[in-house]
Amino acid sequence: MNREQKIQLTIHRLQQDYSQNRITIYLHKKSTDYLRSQHLRADSALKFAIQQLATSHYYRGPSPHHWLPNFWVYEFIETILEVNMYVKFDLSATNSRLESVHPREKALNLTWTWH
Repeated sequence: MNREQKIQLTIHRLQQDYSQNRITIYLHKKSTDYLRSQHLRADSALKFAIQQLATSHYYRGPSPHHWLPNFWVYEFIETILEVNMYVKFDLSATNSRLESVHPREKALNLTWTWH
């Protein structure tokens, strides 16, 4: 399976988990502060992020999660409501989580991509 197929499979998994209401929202302060400042609810941000997912938006991952064993981190850069956003999902064999959704702050580091 090539890189693009792996990314597409990950996107399909996230979209399927979303359609079955199986994505937990666990946002960091940066994301919650941003959403609050924009008067957006976390579930709306998740919906926008899922609708925008595409292989061309893939940024990097999977990488092991820092504190959740058996979870892998996948990162995307998406345009949501005309803002260039950083979106991070965590996936395990049985769980999916939205961890970050906020404006992109740094230049993209493309030296670290799909493992």
